[in-house]
Amino acid sequence: MVNGTKIGFPDAKPYLDKNSRVMVPVRFVSEALGAKVDWDEKSSKVTVKQKDKTIVLFIGKKEIDVNGKKDQMDTVAVTSKQRTFVPLRFVSQALGAAVVWDSPVRTAYINTNGEAASKTETEIVGGLVVPKWKTHSDLMVYESDPYPYPGVWFEVNLLRADVDKQIEDLAIILSQKCDPKTVDELVKYIKQKDERWEYLAEKYIYDERSKRYLWVNATEYEGIDILFVSVEKSKVWKEQEG
Repeated sequence: MVNGTKIGFPDAKPYLDKNSRVMVPVRFVSEALGAKVDWDEKSSKVTVKQKDKTIVLFIGKKEIDVNGKKDQMDTVAVTSKQRTFVPLRFVSQALGAAVVWDSPVRTAYINTNGEAASKTETEIVGGLVVPKWKTHSDLMVYESDPYPYPGVWFEVNLLRADVDKQIEDLAIILSQKCDPKTVDELVKYIKQKDERWEYLAEKYIYDERSKRYLWVNATEYEGIDILFVSVEKSKVWKEQEG
């Protein structure tokens, strides 16, 4: 989020490196933060310029140079899949922006207008930290009734704006409790339904980390409903096998 606006990454996604720093494609710096970026392949040097600021980083080195003053970062810029990634916080703050990282919803908030950055308003739903619906996400999240299983319902709707963002929010929220492989399996499955009237069969996905199931309801309409079940595997099996 930059100055209250969601920023999309269509071709190269941000990620957390081994030092728990958010790495972003350098293109983000030019497009979202309004700086000019130059890449010197021969010396593996990235130069970022914005008004009276000049920042220099080298791939694989912790040193950062801001207007000729050298400092040390606790991570390094890298190249991956022919893309250059830079540490979000160090570059943004060097440009004078305020940065806040909200770990539960895996979102960085950046303000470039001289004001302090603030987190999105969130709420707790079934033990999960979620952004409040209608204000910050088109993904619907709510606690289920006890029947058939207690848990948290998620609804991805193909008629609402930005379906990819709904699925991204779903993955971010579930990552608080679920194994990344489980989340990847779920996302891959529900993305098979890309047309409103296309049929998507019911599916159960067991998550080893949380000891819970993700239950995808069968649908032939625009909504995809997923229940994060709040009971352990053994109890679900007993009910399923009758």
